[in-house]
Amino acid sequence: MCWLRLCVWSGMALGIGALAGCSSAGPSKVVPDKSVPVTGVVNLDGKPLGNARVTFYPQEVEQGSGVASGFTDSAGKYELQSLFGDKKVIGAAPGKYKVTISVMVRPDGSPLPPDSQEPPINSGARESIAIEHSAFDRTDLSANVSSTGGTYNFDVKKLQ
Repeated sequence: MCWLRLCVWSGMALGIGALAGCSSAGPSKVVPDKSVPVTGVVNLDGKPLGNARVTFYPQEVEQGSGVASGFTDSAGKYELQSLFGDKKVIGAAPGKYKVTISVMVRPDGSPLPPDSQEPPINSGARESIAIEHSAFDRTDLSANVSSTGGTYNFDVKKLQ
């Protein structure tokens, strides 16, 4: 019985702590000036890759920072953007990131536009980049963003 009571109290304490962390005045909000510019070029088989989503997932960064992402243009260039609280800012927080690069294509091979409102699954779209670059749990891509930002270039392969 004591074990059950301990579990109930622990669960209540965790729930209250989670609710407290959700308040808008909490200390976990990061000030947008902590972001640094992050840009780069993505190549596929040595040629610029357009229409790719580049996503940086935080591994070891300042508390409160989150995912940063951007899309490549026709020259393969990207610029990351992040959300800090409710503000969208250019760049990412300094720290270590796991990186994925993804290009969704329709059944006919044409790319799904980045601004498409249609969910990829509804259009029959599929990933066209090799899993070791596009899947969060399998990616071999990473970046260590310095306190001044920088340029991070990536070379990827097509899905076989």
